[in-house]
Amino acid sequence: MLDLLFATTNPGKLRELRRLVEGMPVRVVSPADLGRPLPEVEEDGATFQANAEKKASAYARAAGLHALADDSGLCVDALWGMPGIRSARWSEPEAPGLSGLERDRANNQKLLLALRGVPPEIRGAEYRAVLALAAPDGRVVAAVSGSCRGRIAEGARGEQGFGYDPLFVPEAEIHREGHRPRTMAELPPAEKDALSHRGDAFRKMLPLLRQAAANV
Repeated sequence: MLDLLFATTNPGKLRELRRLVEGMPVRVVSPADLGRPLPEVEEDGATFQANAEKKASAYARAAGLHALADDSGLCVDALWGMPGIRSARWSEPEAPGLSGLERDRANNQKLLLALRGVPPEIRGAEYRAVLALAAPDGRVVAAVSGSCRGRIAEGARGEQGFGYDPLFVPEAEIHREGHRPRTMAELPPAEKDALSHRGDAFRKMLPLLRQAAANV
């Protein structure tokens, strides 16, 4: 059994990973499960991959376990790729000190304001994610990326998911005939996993996790 530390305090991301490794000889460990503090890692990289690799390496060394870290975000066409690597913290200048659901709401509100008056046909966007896997000595052994194209809705819909999910309509939903397109936050978990950027990256990482588990 591979004990895999997932370097996140985001409960939504933890749930997604635990769903995706069901049936594998992998036990997902959260930072809270360790019972001791882990170092704060400043996400100061210029790319999603740089941030994911930095977090995975630092957490692996600190815990003495294999560690998986992700960095992900939303890149909006009409905003020249913003918020990008600043996605989780985009609203901080206007609303400092928020966390969790409050920060998600502030980020979503800022996005809606930034796209006010922008017609649907040019509200295209892409969710992107990079997952990095590090060995217990901190050596990064793999990094994979995933993406999901879609469009930003004109209002928030749905109670599931997190982050920008209430505003993000996946491309597969846009082209689904006979039904109102659903946002990521309206999709059941299994449907979201099949479409999402993180699900795409996780599926690419699964063979590498199986290999790591076989070598334990």
